[in-house]
Amino acid sequence: MSRKRWIWAGVLTVGLAALGAGAWASRGQIAYANIATGYAAKQTCSCLHVSGRSLDSCIADFPADARENIRVTQDGNSVKASVLFGAISASAIYEEEYGCRIVN
Repeated sequence: MSRKRWIWAGVLTVGLAALGAGAWASRGQIAYANIATGYAAKQTCSCLHVSGRSLDSCIADFPADARENIRVTQDGNSVKASVLFGAISASAIYEEEYGCRIVN
């Protein structure tokens, strides 16, 4: 193998190691984002369908930083919350007899 290929192999190895380390370090934030989107979807669904409030009123209940980062949309009896441009999301649906539940 030529010297140039060895250098590229080393650069690729270091890059993959850095990518893996970044993913490992951010695993807590990813878990938190999954929990936060599930909470936002379920709470907003209950706020809309059980309490009978408007979407804007329900979203106003969230802390300011959550309102800036979580996108919440309503479609009929379902509510979807997402972060990171939809990369992490959760949905909740309202059922007359049971109230709201998370569906994924």
